[in-house]
Amino acid sequence: MTIRSSRTLLARLLAALLAFTMIAAACGGDDDGDAGTDAGGSDSSAADDSTDSDADAEDDGGAVAPTITEPEAEEEEAPPDPVVGGVLRVATEADGDGLNPVANNFAVSAYLMGLPMFDPLFSFDAEGNWFPYLAESASPVEGTNSWQVTLRQGVTYHDGSEMTADDMIAAFEAQLADPIISLAVAPSYPAENRIEKIDDYTVQYNLLRPSAHFPVNLTSQLGMIPPASYIAAAAEDPTMDQMPVGQGPFKIVSRTQDDKTVVERNEDYWQGTDNIYLDGIEFLPITDAAIAAERVAAGDIDLVVTSSADAILTLRDAEGVSTIENVYSSENDIMMNTRAAPFDDIRVRQALTYATDREGLSSLINQGTSPLADSMFHPDLIWNNPDVVQEGNMPELAGPLVESYCADVPDNCTDGKINMELQYSGPSVIQTRVADVLTAGWEPFFNVTEQELLQDAHILEVAIGQFQVVTWRQFGAVEPDNEVVWLECATAEGFITLNWVRWCSPERDELLYAQRATDDLDARVEMWREIQVEMNESYAYVFTSHTNWTIGHQERVRNLCGQTGPGGELMFCNNAGGQFFHNVWLADS
Repeated sequence: MTIRSSRTLLARLLAALLAFTMIAAACGGDDDGDAGTDAGGSDSSAADDSTDSDADAEDDGGAVAPTITEPEAEEEEAPPDPVVGGVLRVATEADGDGLNPVANNFAVSAYLMGLPMFDPLFSFDAEGNWFPYLAESASPVEGTNSWQVTLRQGVTYHDGSEMTADDMIAAFEAQLADPIISLAVAPSYPAENRIEKIDDYTVQYNLLRPSAHFPVNLTSQLGMIPPASYIAAAAEDPTMDQMPVGQGPFKIVSRTQDDKTVVERNEDYWQGTDNIYLDGIEFLPITDAAIAAERVAAGDIDLVVTSSADAILTLRDAEGVSTIENVYSSENDIMMNTRAAPFDDIRVRQALTYATDREGLSSLINQGTSPLADSMFHPDLIWNNPDVVQEGNMPELAGPLVESYCADVPDNCTDGKINMELQYSGPSVIQTRVADVLTAGWEPFFNVTEQELLQDAHILEVAIGQFQVVTWRQFGAVEPDNEVVWLECATAEGFITLNWVRWCSPERDELLYAQRATDDLDARVEMWREIQVEMNESYAYVFTSHTNWTIGHQERVRNLCGQTGPGGELMFCNNAGGQFFHNVWLADS
């Protein structure tokens, strides 16, 4: 695919990095920031044996169902029959620069808008196990690092053409050609012969290293495949990114960026329309989550996805509103740049960790809506190492470390304190309060300079390593193999990195790639627990709390957690905002 010359690299960088990151509310100010894309493997995914593969993939056991709260109502004698018709009004926290999954980078808002139009190659069931969706099967090629993926036949696009292996190859090659998306994709593949056509419906992905869980990489953006003809046309005319051609249950009608996106039922849907109840969906960007929640409570918006504590509390208290809450899908943290002085010295990273008021910060950001975090895994997940306890609120340990460092590196200290910079995005009232909480704990040991940047600039600075300390949000995949891209040495190098803290550990890499190569659940759990120990001992992250991703919706919105796959599989509900709508209906339509 030809890289489109009409866009500057900087503009593409900013858009892409917004999608790759999981930015904390503390970083994003009063709005929630942007969530991650699966291009780098940040979205939740898992494995099971529901494929036609020659190999059996096990239940990873790591998924935990979201909490659903319903408004009080009289018990119905029988579930009501679904109603056909009506338009669902959905508030999104932002808008993207387009909805083409091979050219634009999908954050939470783009997934909400994109999933009605694009069925993925694979998805995951309510237990967190992957299963084929557009794909018919996936199987590893014996004696190699390759996987073959075979499409269902008869899947048609919104333009009437049939989906084939050529479309899969065109999408993959376009993503690898993209200077940003390729940062997350390329490390998993050799330099040449990355993909090949086996027949009209089968492609072979040739991986750099063994993988027992490859299909989880194709559960979201990388598994959303436009037709090859559209990919080529959009490469020449980027305005077409606004009007995507997919194969999902809804197709686009109109789109005005930053105003409204409208989709309607696809009457020629490849699975039929018997279970497609909505006439259409309207997506409305509302950047202030609190206002969006108030509009849901007032009834003029049907649904919102948010991680804002203020919004969640409003939704919980609103009459006639239900919430679906997921505290397992990303972690808030503080990141230190391990290759930038003074934080290239572990003593400084330790001192900042000990001086951080984790409880105070969590209370400010979350207001009791989500718990403290000790690592990248919630305690309810099998991957969590219960022996890893995040240090903090121990200022008595910080002083001797600061004294030792300043004696050795006096140029980086003033008046016996280490000079440092805290960077964040704004302007934001809550971010100012976050900075106050942090600096109050750090002040006895650090001379803190604050740098407030617009969010796009803030993300770019982190990606190119121009920071010392930032607040952030990431991790949280149900299938932890999708976290490798944030942790491996391969993504810690270069001008732009996805290993944000730039910590390279060959020992950790061995564990990362070993767990990827096996489907032995017990062995993988043990390796991920060792990885958490290594992360804790690197002192590159201070974990503060688990993010509560919440879907708040009017009572009339039914069956949000009743989505089913092509084989009747009950699908995972509320995957960090990634929500399907094909079986949803409105009770009063």
